[in-house]
Amino acid sequence: MDIKNKTIFITGGASGIGLAIAKKLLSEEARAVIYSRNTDGLEKIFSPEFAERILIVKGDVTDRKQVRKAMDEAIKKFGSLDILINNAGVAKRENFMDTDEKDWDFVIDVNMKGVFICTQEYIKATSNMRHGTREIINIASGAGEYGVEEIAVYSATKAAAINITQGLNEELKNLGIKWATVCPGSTDTKMFKNLFPEEKPYHTSEQVADVIYKTIIGEIEPDNRLIVDVFHHIR
Repeated sequence: MDIKNKTIFITGGASGIGLAIAKKLLSEEARAVIYSRNTDGLEKIFSPEFAERILIVKGDVTDRKQVRKAMDEAIKKFGSLDILINNAGVAKRENFMDTDEKDWDFVIDVNMKGVFICTQEYIKATSNMRHGTREIINIASGAGEYGVEEIAVYSATKAAAINITQGLNEELKNLGIKWATVCPGSTDTKMFKNLFPEEKPYHTSEQVADVIYKTIIGEIEPDNRLIVDVFHHIR
């Protein structure tokens, strides 16, 4: 896919991997919609040359009305929404037996309900697009493939991201949507550093963003599980 002038909707796009994705895609002449709960000061990060190709929207992935409004705003500004990247995610490191329902609900809501809502709203908002022109990339994790102690709930949500990608690829074949799940390893994000302060990350956010970009343009193809995993994982 040639991404020049394509519009990519990135959840959790204000920091970490999401922000790196936005920067990479903008540098390749795409248009980026950054959707995030915290957008304070984000405009200052991007040079004025990108002003016409970027839209920053504050919102919650678990709020359907906010998601719908953001996608409508993106289509109004750019005329289309070509790609959805479900990147928003949260985690808490703790023993499973110490996990309370509040922590469980928070991680499940953002990481699973967010994907559910954003995917549904994206498909509905782009129903008039030509067959075979849409793409959805779900950002999972090596933890979704292998499971990691003390972040078992997070691991479960990332396994869900892998499985919903596979299931919807089969269920919605007639829509012509291209699907993939990218499973980064340890990456130098604020979240990783908070979870594992004693560990050194193997990847930069920019390296992960480059893999996602190469997946979009077809330089890297998902395996037969629809997974892209070219990363080092802590096990």
